[in-house]
Amino acid sequence: MTVSSSVSTTTAASLTPVAVPRRDLTVLLWLALAIAAAATGILYIFLLPLRETYIGQLLLNRGWTQPVAVFFAWTVFAFTILKAIALFQQTPSLRQIWIPANYPFASMRDILQLQQALAQRRTLLPNRCARVLAAFLSSGQRQIAVEAAAEDSGSAAAASDASYTIPRVLVWAIPLLGFIGTVVGISQAVSGFSSFLETAQDVNQIKEGIGGVTTGLAVAFDTTLVALVLSILVMIPMVIVERWENKLLLQIDTYINDQLLPRLPVTDTPVGVDHKTLQEVIQETIRTELPTEERLQQLLENLNQLARTVVGDRRQFVATLEERQQQSIEQFEHLVTQIQHSQRELLAQVNQEQTAIAQELRQQSQYIAQLLAQSDRALQQRLQLLETLNQALQALADTGNLQLLLDSLNHTLKNLQPVLQQLAQPRRVMLVEQPSSADAGHFQS
Repeated sequence: MTVSSSVSTTTAASLTPVAVPRRDLTVLLWLALAIAAAATGILYIFLLPLRETYIGQLLLNRGWTQPVAVFFAWTVFAFTILKAIALFQQTPSLRQIWIPANYPFASMRDILQLQQALAQRRTLLPNRCARVLAAFLSSGQRQIAVEAAAEDSGSAAAASDASYTIPRVLVWAIPLLGFIGTVVGISQAVSGFSSFLETAQDVNQIKEGIGGVTTGLAVAFDTTLVALVLSILVMIPMVIVERWENKLLLQIDTYINDQLLPRLPVTDTPVGVDHKTLQEVIQETIRTELPTEERLQQLLENLNQLARTVVGDRRQFVATLEERQQQSIEQFEHLVTQIQHSQRELLAQVNQEQTAIAQELRQQSQYIAQLLAQSDRALQQRLQLLETLNQALQALADTGNLQLLLDSLNHTLKNLQPVLQQLAQPRRVMLVEQPSSADAGHFQS
């Protein structure tokens, strides 16, 4: 048996496998950024004629945080689309038969031919199989191939998780931009209203000031609304694609451990001993030596050890898969918990800010009511003053009519003055006695 193992090791060392680089599903970040920049520019150019609509007001007239949040959302969406395209290209390879069921693994040369054929493929599954076969051809040991498969599996999982780092950061940054816009809008509204109250003098100015306050509050709440909607729209597809990729990697690991590793031939270690080689060794031993109880017992122990090794490898692989699946589930649950916690914090902060704003508006309303009451009292005083002035003007008008009467009397007196002067001069009164009618008749007689 030792001679056979040495020959197999020598044959394996004489065959050089094809170098196969490691492949993964990493998406080019600069391509996603370029797509996001182009999509953001096209969207805002399209919205320019629609500036007066609700969507136009929501995205064009609500501060600088809106275009930044839209750009981040487009970046995550473009990354998700590119990742989905890559996964869609890899999915058909899982349905193909890369290693036929009757393929011979008896010699290293057959394994080398299979490794060279798989190395020419560009998809992920044959690439991983070719790397495992290359490790087996280079070392001549099945255990090394198992370790290489586990290493490639861990590397693929780590690369997959690392590729989602920046999109996750952008998904977290979008709601933060919304809250920054909320703080900016509330700050503008409060500061503008405070400065307005210092200079407000009439009701029209108060109405204009209240309009400025509502504009600032619109900026505050609209930025939060857009940010939350965008984060939900891009987060759900990204989580779906991430689960799809984890499932793809798990299927690749399952294929390698079920279809490739158990079929590797016997080498210089008892791990992965081929049944045919073991049978030949047993027959050779029976032919050369008489079977004794000790040798049969040793053979049975070797077989038991081989079975335990195979079962242990299988259990270790299943445990590793279950552990990774559990880790994926825990990570997903942790992500969901973080999202829920973040949503609760966001809602609590929004409620707190709404309460503060309502209290501030209530105080400002009371202050405005006081100003309106003061303005009403001042207006009543001015109305009373106008009534007094009206009465004074009426009295003045009456005084003007008396003055006209006096002027008329003065004019009449001036006209009578010559007559009075004539009447004031001394006059002679001459008395003339005329006879009466009786006397006249007497004289006639």
